[in-house]
Amino acid sequence: MKQQDIKTEEKFMNQNAWFSIFMGITLLIISVYPMLNHTSAPLLFLGSAAFLGSFFMFVIRGGFTWKLSYRLTYKDEYLNTIDTIAYKHVVLALLFSMGAIYLASDNLAVDVTHSTMATFYLAVMSLVYGFSIFWQSRD
Repeated sequence: MKQQDIKTEEKFMNQNAWFSIFMGITLLIISVYPMLNHTSAPLLFLGSAAFLGSFFMFVIRGGFTWKLSYRLTYKDEYLNTIDTIAYKHVVLALLFSMGAIYLASDNLAVDVTHSTMATFYLAVMSLVYGFSIFWQSRD
């Protein structure tokens, strides 16, 4: 692989990590928002705007080409290993959060719907993936 291709894939991985973190924060705000007693519309608007801004940045600058084809793996072996380990971290975090929610389910059963919990799990997965990529790729 050429050095330029490796730099391009590193940039693409960095954009994927930032996108995952922004999406995770937005989903976390959306899932926690109904449970807050003193909610404010600007908080939800700010989270949604951050998500849309990061999504459009991702679409314009990185992840998709004009043909809307998306690459699922990296050609560089090192980056592919980082991606695989990040997915392992996601699975462990999902299992841990599901276990914690199961243990605290008596207190949450009245207030939380299935869609809220699904959004919370997606937020956890997105945040862990993004932070895992950043943690592994630090130099």
